[in-house]
Amino acid sequence: MIGLFLVGVTVLQVVVLLLSPSYKDLFPFSIYYKYVFKPLLQDNQRYRWKFYVVPGFYFGLYGFIVHQLGKFVLPAVSQRLFIFEKVLVLPLLIIVTPLLGWLSMVVAPYNSADNLTAVQEYPYDYLLYYPNVKCRTCRVAKPARSRHCSLCGVCVLVADHHCIWVNNCIGKGNYQYFYGFLFANTISMIYGFLRMVHITITRDEVTQKYPKSITLFTILCGSFAVICGVFTFMQLDLVRNGMTTNEKDKWFTLHDILREGRLVATPDNRWFIKSVSSPESEDTIDNDANQFYSTNPYDPVPSSLDNYRVLTDTSEILNIYDSGSLMANFTKLCT
Repeated sequence: MIGLFLVGVTVLQVVVLLLSPSYKDLFPFSIYYKYVFKPLLQDNQRYRWKFYVVPGFYFGLYGFIVHQLGKFVLPAVSQRLFIFEKVLVLPLLIIVTPLLGWLSMVVAPYNSADNLTAVQEYPYDYLLYYPNVKCRTCRVAKPARSRHCSLCGVCVLVADHHCIWVNNCIGKGNYQYFYGFLFANTISMIYGFLRMVHITITRDEVTQKYPKSITLFTILCGSFAVICGVFTFMQLDLVRNGMTTNEKDKWFTLHDILREGRLVATPDNRWFIKSVSSPESEDTIDNDANQFYSTNPYDPVPSSLDNYRVLTDTSEILNIYDSGSLMANFTKLCT
């Protein structure tokens, strides 16, 4: 019981950690976000050893689960499995899951320097992304939806994040492998957990006695089914809203500025932030109420506006990268 309690507490901690970016203004999510998520998972410059330790931890843990399955679980429950599970489902899940993980690690996403066709795929929205802008680091023109990765040294197209689990940037060109990896892990763990629970509760308690390794395997599958399921749901929720992990923070910032009454638009649909010292430090209030700065972080020149409207609702901000449905957005990312 103590072991089960500890597993439950651990799973709860991980779930709260994964949800902390979405609820970072609420306790206890704010603590997890500030002291764990941000320095360990979001800041690529700190603790760089994590990009090697975490993938090693994953594959080591996956190997342990497969070892438990082959050495203890299958010999004990083989008679309770259907033929198609033995010859198709189990081999497929065991092979495909790490294969998709390996592809997510080795297939690089498209970058702005080497993929001229993909560069033109998304238009500039003149809100988050502007034309005629060069990356300050690699000095290459920045396409819409791109982001410079300091670890990869390139501007990644439709950049989502540099994934700690595969030590690779996730973006246009490898989304399909990354999401396949997520789906495979989630499906594998859910299948393993539900199948073992069914076998255990329908067994003959007199003639069928299973080793403790069955319980361990079931707990592991159930725990990681929850963790993988939460992470997969969060990623798909971003896709449904037509944004990436990188863009989510930008949208949150804009929404905060809007709620403060400082986001304005001109009749020609140009966007400005009212009374800030620079487009990268929106919290610094300027004494001159007529000072406005473009939402373009590469344009530090202040403007004086006479004809503008203050935005009061997030529905007034159009996300042009949202195709209208989860499937439409998902298809565009992965093809």
